[in-house]
Amino acid sequence: MDLKGAVSTLLTTLVEELSRHPIVSPYLKVSEDFPVQPYLHQYEVVARLSLRSPVRVLIGDEIGLGKTVTAIALAKHLERIGRVKRTLIIVPRVLVSQWKKELLRMGIPASKVKHIENYTLDFLKSINFPEGYYIASMDFLKREVRIGEVINVPWDLIIIDEVHKFGYKTKRFWRIGKMLVEGKPERNVLFLSATPHRGDPKDYILRLRLLDPYLTEGWRSLDTRQFYEATHGSLLFRRTKEDINKIYEERQVFPPAKFYATVVKARDDEAEFVRNLVTFLRSKLVEFAYEKRLINEKVIPLLVILIFKRATSSPYAAWTTLERLLIKRAEPEFPKELIDSVKGFLGVGFEDYEYGKDPEEVFNEFLDRASSLLEPRDVEQIRMLRDAAKSVMERGDSKLNALTSLLEDVMAENGTKVVVFTEYKDTADYLINYLREKRHPEWGRAIRRLTSEETSDENRFRKIKGDFERDPAVRILVATDVVAEGVNLQVANILVNYEIPWSLIKLEQRVGRVWRLGQTRDVEAYTFFMSNVADMAALRSMYGKLINLKRALGRTRPIIGQDVVYYAEAEDLAKMPPQVAMVERAKRKKFLKVTEGRLIQTYIRGDEAGLENLVASIIAARNELEREVWSKGILYRPKSKREVEQAIKPLGFKSPSEFLSSLQEIVKAACRIFEYKVLEGDGSLRVVRGAEMPITIKTIDQMFGILASKSYENPYRGLVAYGEKEEAIVIFPVDLTSRRNGLTIYRELVGVSLEDRQVLRGTHMLNVISQALSSCIGVTEFNPQSFDIPLMLRVEVIEEFNRCVAEILSPVSIYANKLEGLGLRDADKTFLKASEVEVKTQKPICLIRFVRPPLSPHVSLPEELKKEVEEKAVQYVMEVERLEGRIPIRVSEQEHYDVKSVEPTTGIVRLIEVKGHSGSEVYGELTGPEAEFAREKGGDYWLYIVYDIGSGKPKLLKFRDPFKTMNWKVFEKVEKRYILWPKG
Repeated sequence: MDLKGAVSTLLTTLVEELSRHPIVSPYLKVSEDFPVQPYLHQYEVVARLSLRSPVRVLIGDEIGLGKTVTAIALAKHLERIGRVKRTLIIVPRVLVSQWKKELLRMGIPASKVKHIENYTLDFLKSINFPEGYYIASMDFLKREVRIGEVINVPWDLIIIDEVHKFGYKTKRFWRIGKMLVEGKPERNVLFLSATPHRGDPKDYILRLRLLDPYLTEGWRSLDTRQFYEATHGSLLFRRTKEDINKIYEERQVFPPAKFYATVVKARDDEAEFVRNLVTFLRSKLVEFAYEKRLINEKVIPLLVILIFKRATSSPYAAWTTLERLLIKRAEPEFPKELIDSVKGFLGVGFEDYEYGKDPEEVFNEFLDRASSLLEPRDVEQIRMLRDAAKSVMERGDSKLNALTSLLEDVMAENGTKVVVFTEYKDTADYLINYLREKRHPEWGRAIRRLTSEETSDENRFRKIKGDFERDPAVRILVATDVVAEGVNLQVANILVNYEIPWSLIKLEQRVGRVWRLGQTRDVEAYTFFMSNVADMAALRSMYGKLINLKRALGRTRPIIGQDVVYYAEAEDLAKMPPQVAMVERAKRKKFLKVTEGRLIQTYIRGDEAGLENLVASIIAARNELEREVWSKGILYRPKSKREVEQAIKPLGFKSPSEFLSSLQEIVKAACRIFEYKVLEGDGSLRVVRGAEMPITIKTIDQMFGILASKSYENPYRGLVAYGEKEEAIVIFPVDLTSRRNGLTIYRELVGVSLEDRQVLRGTHMLNVISQALSSCIGVTEFNPQSFDIPLMLRVEVIEEFNRCVAEILSPVSIYANKLEGLGLRDADKTFLKASEVEVKTQKPICLIRFVRPPLSPHVSLPEELKKEVEEKAVQYVMEVERLEGRIPIRVSEQEHYDVKSVEPTTGIVRLIEVKGHSGSEVYGELTGPEAEFAREKGGDYWLYIVYDIGSGKPKLLKFRDPFKTMNWKVFEKVEKRYILWPKG
């Protein structure tokens, strides 16, 4: 085997071992089209959980930080190390396709990604749920019959996205949460939510109790600073965009984002339509305030809110809604499920919704039934409003004109994409038809529609979303709120709210679809406020007081009809208060949930003054909750980059960027040995292999592709290289195994210096390998099976890893010990303790020997001294050969080499050329005939270099078939000679 082959197989082994490390395993075989960039905040979670058993945490990162990728990264690592075979992923129905896409993007084979649904469940049961990743919607699993069919499948990991939907009053909480999570405390579980604490301590604590069922039953006793602080880093991880920019990456990962409140001048007829609408709806609320019939008490407020929302969405939505009400289609029967569905859609976001129906169908069914409740005088009023809406459409829609002018400005830019959010399909169709057919027929191919109609068909949904993400010609997406939660649209950087979101959480969810990891442009989010009574009340009383709005004085995009523009930094949206209001009852403070429906109803009933009062109580609640959150330390926040690095340092690397930099140096060093050309510039690395086109090297996969080859048996596992000092470093894997079941929970490649017993890990170890490759002299035979790591070195390694285990497991150990000591948690043996982890050293993969480079390698010694050195070298070699059990014979007078050494048991012969040096020179100079003889004899020929003879403590390096296992070049003296020397 030649030098290139020997180094290649060594590096293949290195790659195989590194692939088990948590900084590597998540990012192997990822998509080349949409590569996944390793971020420190995501690696932090994987690193800090890599030794946990079981893993049971809530990742509560802010919207847009890549919680999905973080969860899959951990799942991939646990799978690679052998701890996870079956993963169940539970998500809202609308996110099923997004999760499938992310799994494939992260390198999970399509054959291992399965969807649990009515039509697949029986088949999956019949084949016993083979190993893989299973995605199921929450609403499918919450059905009693379905949860019973999956509860006892041996899931190794359960991931629940948007877990804030598991409120303690929901079926999801009691069926999925209680049965799949709390009832199986030995399972690995990941909860994901951008809003882990929503202002209700009971709700939050009971959700945490699903993760740790050993917590005390009474939630009030856990609502303390001691409890919450104990959860930081043990049960809860929470980071924000500001944390990523300022602490984790120390650069602008998230570009600036602004929210614009654009006031558009309404024509008199438009303003009058809304004023008459509000007056009519207010009269209905007053009229039915005295109704005692149960059905009216529940239905009329919902009907009023629904009419208001749809009629203020667009003139077309107003016309279709009012027209529908005029046609009595059904008897006034209102099943509880229907009322609950409407309430859910009129909630804060979609988190209260538990039914898998199309929201448009729910609303239309409700309107059909409610139409029978209208009195004759109501019908006349509705007819007048319908006709007014039609008139507005015919005269021209000011808000639609404003949108069109904004889109024209965007379309004039190169490559900018925009998402237009509307609440209703009617309005989506109205916008698209107007843009395509009346104003800009040339935009026909540029516009896509994404509503509940499209999301119900997975293939259609994937096609539309794929077109918007990848086709440069598709630049406008008109979407409803079914994609506002959890679906990633960061290919766009302009967002438009066509209607006012009366729920500011909806606003945050929408902005979070575009302002997230991967966004490279400044983000602009626009909301149009018409100058009518309703929009202005919302702007002044709600937006103006809950968001830090400032008047925009500089240049803004030209929008037709624009009266005035206000703006806020998008960061302020993440600081908005939970949607709860504080009231005092019986001298006790109480928090009431404020839904979108409650805000609208309050405005309609009490006008702007009533809305101001409600907003004041929301602000009071915010102040109270902020005091509670900070005084009790509810949410974890990292303090500094050093704190983060110290938390993950026990695994050898401070950050993914540090690892990638070290690996890149190994690639460059290896390329010199493989004789590949390396091109550097503009921060990129390109490699040219022979006559191939240059390959840009960015990802771990690409670097591993350069380093790894087909693996085969390699006896040349010793690297000899120049270094600053003489030392030998042995490289070997270390396994951490659980004493509970004997399973490996972690594996890492380390190096140890045989001279000073220093343990080399992570970046330090990789740097040693790249140094050895950069200054490699050659490779020597090294048999790992016959090499025993000295006992004292093994002790050093074991102590080092025991410290590592204790540090990584300390958050959960402190959590359990502290709460058990306070009587807030029952003692149990769920979480693996540091004392239950055994450190095992494995056989080495290679030995690196560093020798000092000669100061002047080509200076010849006086002939007499040279002969003396050569004689001592030959005598030393003869002695070593005898000690190793071979029979050496000196033949330098008769042959082109110095010593013939025979293995008596096998008869194998070594033809040894001896080169001696008084100092630290390590090279061998051969004459032309000697070189030809060496090539002819191949593997039978050995070059023994004895150096440092002048010190009285000579050292020996053995190279078999040196023209293959060493670097060499030709130089001329009087005759042609060959010197074995490192390249460059």
